[in-house]
Amino acid sequence: MKKVKHILTTFIHSVIPQDVYYPKLLHTRFLFSLKYYVFIITLLALTFTGLVFCQFSPLKMISYKNSIVNSLSAFPEEVKITIKNGVLESNQNKPLFLWIYHNKQPLFVFMIHTTDTLSNSHIPLPIVFLGADKVQISYRGHIIVRSYDSSWNVAITKERILPFISSISSSFPPFMFFFYLFMLILVPLAFILSSTFFIFLSSLLVFTLLRTFIPHIHIKKCFQAGMHGTHIPLLVIILLYSLFPTASNIFVIATALIFVFSLVSTYEMYSKEVAQIKGR
Repeated sequence: MKKVKHILTTFIHSVIPQDVYYPKLLHTRFLFSLKYYVFIITLLALTFTGLVFCQFSPLKMISYKNSIVNSLSAFPEEVKITIKNGVLESNQNKPLFLWIYHNKQPLFVFMIHTTDTLSNSHIPLPIVFLGADKVQISYRGHIIVRSYDSSWNVAITKERILPFISSISSSFPPFMFFFYLFMLILVPLAFILSSTFFIFLSSLLVFTLLRTFIPHIHIKKCFQAGMHGTHIPLLVIILLYSLFPTASNIFVIATALIFVFSLVSTYEMYSKEVAQIKGR
């Protein structure tokens, strides 16, 4: 209980960099801060992993699989689509669609049309569009267009889709097992390693910036201040992911916040020395 109380007290003092607590870190053993940081970052990593697990919960994954299987099963038996000599051809002159449900909303995944060029009038855009002579992939505002390879010789029919549906159903249970095993190992490890790397990188930049007017600054103490002073950026990462799991700029925001809080926490650590230098 004493250790838990000590960790909680340290956390409260560390959350907001201030000149009351941080100068004491100059006389605090680095090993203590390292042990404290390992405990806090592990706790945050487990919290982040829990959010990722909720984002890709088994019920959602099963729902995606069932939606894909049902959509593919509805492929018309009389339709035959070929891609040969760089051109897509079909025995019927109308588009084919593939929809799945994401968060109880229909998601436009796939479209095939031999004549449509998929202009901007199509709302929403499918993720994958197979046109007369090219494939277009649209994801999060980014569009990639590629022409078909002239060496391709592909035929899409209901007869060929059925074995693919069967393979999805048979391979899904082992896929789920290894996916969640991989996620439970990789996600917390990636969170811990990436956070520690950016804290250390920010501490190195802070050391470079502040050494010009703080003569006795030390890189190890800069890193120690960063381990204590970057709790808010890490909490913001978790909060932003929980609110906007598909946002692409969370990484940029997190990196900037880690640097700013590392700079402030290091400056507060050496605040008394800075005050003495200014008083001369």
